[in-house]
Amino acid sequence: MFNQLQELTKNQLLAKLPHEELKNLLPNLEIVSLAQKQYIIEPNEPLPFVYFPLNSLLSLVTVMKDGSTVECGCIGCEGMTGLPIILDADTTPMEAFTQISGQAVRIRSAIFKEAFDTGGVLQKLLYRYIHTTIVIASQTAACNRLHHLEARMSRWLLMCSDSLESNSLPLTQEFLSTMLGVRRSGVSEAASKLQSKGLIHYQRGHIEILDRKCLETCACECYRKVKTEYNRLFS
Repeated sequence: MFNQLQELTKNQLLAKLPHEELKNLLPNLEIVSLAQKQYIIEPNEPLPFVYFPLNSLLSLVTVMKDGSTVECGCIGCEGMTGLPIILDADTTPMEAFTQISGQAVRIRSAIFKEAFDTGGVLQKLLYRYIHTTIVIASQTAACNRLHHLEARMSRWLLMCSDSLESNSLPLTQEFLSTMLGVRRSGVSEAASKLQSKGLIHYQRGHIEILDRKCLETCACECYRKVKTEYNRLFS
């Protein structure tokens, strides 16, 4: 049991639960492997499971009528999917899929909602997590409207790095294009500028952060604002 609990606590939300609360959830928790592009949430469809990523990265995406998409956030080891479940919404028009394959912990939605409704530290943690997702969404909207591409790309790379707890990021041009809401040529141009400054190494399907401190300086204020708020609530 100790090894299993140790594995589960790679997710930062699960790691903050008291031992007894996590132990009570344990019989209903399952570690699963998520393939790239695997759908976790489909628009307007029931959510059978709640997922807590361990070393995978999920994309939360808004889909427009013409099929175009813009990423609203990424979910890694700091978070979870399935907030509509605890908010009694059941479904959502958004979609989420695996951007970077890896493992996650999943639990059936009905069981998780029951655990949430009993209160305890789990409920308090998730109220705080809901707040952080609202902050991220509002900051992303402002960022997309007001900040230049290079700063926005720096911000997203840092966010992905935090979510994966790694400076090695297997990110495709397609992902970055969706993430930033620009064409691939814009992605290439912004990545080339960051690479020329020695901040990243960029090649097809992979980005390595070489100088994190300088990349943080290059990123817009949105990264620091969101990170500060998350640390304030979860430290």
